[in-house]
Amino acid sequence: MPELPEVEHVRMQLRHKVVGKTIDSVEIFHNKTVAFDESVEDRLINKTIEDIDRIGKLMIFSFENENDLFLLAHLKMTGQFFYVDKQGDVAGGGHTFTKVDLDLPTRHTRVTFHFTDHTALHYNDMRLFGYTKLATAAEVAEAREKFGPEPIDDEFDCDWFGETLRKRKTSVKAALLDQSFVAGLGNIYVDEALWRAQVRPTRRANRVTKAEAAALCAAGSVMKESIAVGGTTFQHFKDTGGENGNFTDYLQVFGQQGTKCSRCGSTIKKIRCAGRGTHYCPGCQK
Repeated sequence: MPELPEVEHVRMQLRHKVVGKTIDSVEIFHNKTVAFDESVEDRLINKTIEDIDRIGKLMIFSFENENDLFLLAHLKMTGQFFYVDKQGDVAGGGHTFTKVDLDLPTRHTRVTFHFTDHTALHYNDMRLFGYTKLATAAEVAEAREKFGPEPIDDEFDCDWFGETLRKRKTSVKAALLDQSFVAGLGNIYVDEALWRAQVRPTRRANRVTKAEAAALCAAGSVMKESIAVGGTTFQHFKDTGGENGNFTDYLQVFGQQGTKCSRCGSTIKKIRCAGRGTHYCPGCQK
């Protein structure tokens, strides 16, 4: 599943590809992906993409001269965006794909946005968990309210984070995965941040010390580092330039079960915590 750094990288890449392009037509291959909205094509024809914003892992497309029309897009587990230029060259971002997936549209293509310059943006989703749906300004505001602040924000308040975290009675991992508390943290980066802060994922959040909370807040920089190198590659995640994310080389615990911890030499373990496969070092995470 693409996490915030991967989605952010794809968002930035897509901005260079589709901002300023005008929609000529919309092909809908599966109605579920557009929330069974039969008005999508009529409402988007001749609309020009103004920008692509993001909150958490939700992308928000806005349109020129439209204050009450937006397109929300979420990749969920298996979503992909593929941009095809005039020469037919494909750039993709999202979940795993093979060469067969690049003969677009494929059997997993759910929506295609054709632009007036004969380029196109395809949304693929094998498992149909993702979506691209229209929204009003009020609906966008409502969606934003469901998310907490993002650790990658330069103005993220570490004092607030620590105080709020230590009021929670769930495991610290469950607290960090709660998007209404902190937006954008997923399984990979929670495990990595907890390793950096030397906090065991199963620890009750209200038993995290003030110093540990501060260390955990600082460890949120793991996502900024991942964004800088294009995200983490699992099952061939690629961005819209066709490049693999390469933060995989820097992972310390996620997917490293059975190997030695680079900090203390103990063997990395994998357990189940907060309903997710969870990786930690029993030697230095307390």
